[in-house]
Amino acid sequence: MASIIHDREDSDYYESSSCSSITVPDSTRSRLSSLSFGSHRNSTSASLSSSSDIAFSSKPHKANQTAWEAMRLLHREKGQVGLEHFKLIRRLGGGDIGNVYLCQMRNPVDGLQQCLYSMKVMDREALAIRKKLQRAEMEKEILGMLDHPFLPTLYAQFDASHYSCLVMEFCPGGDLHAARQRQPGKRFSISSAKLMHKKWKNGLVHKMPVP
Repeated sequence: MASIIHDREDSDYYESSSCSSITVPDSTRSRLSSLSFGSHRNSTSASLSSSSDIAFSSKPHKANQTAWEAMRLLHREKGQVGLEHFKLIRRLGGGDIGNVYLCQMRNPVDGLQQCLYSMKVMDREALAIRKKLQRAEMEKEILGMLDHPFLPTLYAQFDASHYSCLVMEFCPGGDLHAARQRQPGKRFSISSAKLMHKKWKNGLVHKMPVP
C-alpha cells in the first residue's frame, strides 16, 4: 500500500481541501526550483510496467470529483500525462521506496478549480540495487485497482528519466499519528481500531498506515 506521509505543517500552508486557493511560501518555491528529475521520459534502467492510460471510466466513486475530472480532461487533451504537466510545491515526506511531493497542474483546466495532488517519485535505479522494484510494481497495481471513497486514488503514472512517478489523490488530513493526536484522549475508538485491524488483515495497510 502507498506510504504517503503528510507533514503536520500542511495546515500552515493549505486549507483542508484538495481543491482550494493555494498560497506557496517563497522559501518553498526557491527550494523546489532546483529540483529536477531530468528531461528524458524513458530510460534504459529497469522499469516499472508503465502506461499513463489510467482507465478513467472505471472509477465511479471519483467521477464527480474536480481533481479526477481535471486529470481526465488533461489526459484527453494531451494524450499522455507526464512530469511536464505538473509543478512541485513542496516535499510531504518519504518512505522506503520513494518520496512524496505536493503538486498541482502547471496549466489549470479551464472552468475547473485548481487542485492539489500527491506525487510519489521512485528512483528505479536505486530500487533495482535494493531489489525493491517488485514491491514498487505491486504498490502501483494495488493503487490502480482501488476505487473507494475512503482510500487514495491513483490518477496517473509515468516515467521521467530513471524515475517512476505516481500522481495520487492528496489527503490533507495528515498521517495516522497526527490523526490519533486529534482524538479524545489521543486514542482511537474501539470501532476505529477494529476497522484498521480489518484493513491490515486484508493487506490494505502495513506498518506505516495512513488515513
